[in-house]
Amino acid sequence: MKAFSLLLVGVLISTLAFANGTDEPNETSSVAVTNSLGSSLVKVYYKADQAGNVKISILKNGKLLFTETLTKVAGFVRPYNFSGLQAGEYTVQIEDKQGKKTEKVDYLAGRIEKYISIVKLAEEGKYLLSVNSRSRDKINVSVYNDKNEILHSQDKTVSNAFAEVLNLKDINRFTIEVSDSQGVIKTLKN
Repeated sequence: MKAFSLLLVGVLISTLAFANGTDEPNETSSVAVTNSLGSSLVKVYYKADQAGNVKISILKNGKLLFTETLTKVAGFVRPYNFSGLQAGEYTVQIEDKQGKKTEKVDYLAGRIEKYISIVKLAEEGKYLLSVNSRSRDKINVSVYNDKNEILHSQDKTVSNAFAEVLNLKDINRFTIEVSDSQGVIKTLKN
């Protein structure tokens, strides 16, 4: 009887030791925050492996401006309207059982008058330059080599939209600079 009791205690201790040491699968969650061109709408995208409570907070300079908690959600897309807020950098903080995630948003009050974009294309050495403007304007596109020598320069008159593919395949190091009549500059260095 004593041996049986000793065996039972050993099994109980082993069970407790192994039960405390089991690994649960790691849960993950992902967050993305977007702000569309010329819009005061900021969207928060959230996706998790399992449903739970999610707290969304919007801060500026560490000061809490807005907070809400969504219960028992595994994913959502949530719009937040920034119209009426001052221009500046805002922090969107998402807190779930995995911890806190923060994203920065640069908000410009009102509408954006001009948007300049330079995107590297899949084909080697090619870049897409696009300009969207609410009014007619003149832009200058310049390409410089690594010694800051000008390789290409052109002036374009833009009304509404303009796009062009720049072929820089044979140039290893360069800088693309786009400026408008007000001096607004967009630069890409490679």
